[in-house]
Amino acid sequence: MKTAAALLAIASIASSASSNERLCPKAMPATVEARLSPVLRALDRAHKRNDIWDKQYEAAFASLLRAKDKASVQARVALMDYYVGESYGEELVCAVALDGANSAEFLELYDACDIPPKHSPVPRAHTLPLRTYALKMVREGNARESCTFE
Repeated sequence: MKTAAALLAIASIASSASSNERLCPKAMPATVEARLSPVLRALDRAHKRNDIWDKQYEAAFASLLRAKDKASVQARVALMDYYVGESYGEELVCAVALDGANSAEFLELYDACDIPPKHSPVPRAHTLPLRTYALKMVREGNARESCTFE
């Protein structure tokens, strides 16, 4: 009886690990990486020049925030793995929160799964709480009020 219980426990653990692998993609979709890469390259350039207000970075970042396609929504969530600067971080949280339900699925996915791009010139910072803030705003439905800038 103990052997059967042990086998059942092992099978249950293996099954949950297997289902997690099925739920987490092995790689970032190419369309998402294509939206994310210009921002990362421009961020790398800004870091190398020690100029977080670099015009190319500013333009690449703004372009991603303005884009409305699904790949860009996911790329914004993926960008939350990087230190983009304090001010840009606030803008990013608001842009993702304002995406609402479109971003919620990606916020949860990237929270549960490690999905790096194939190529990144800058290191990821997994400890940033940006996704937590954005998901909280989406769930509470207060993104519009919280993200109104004067």
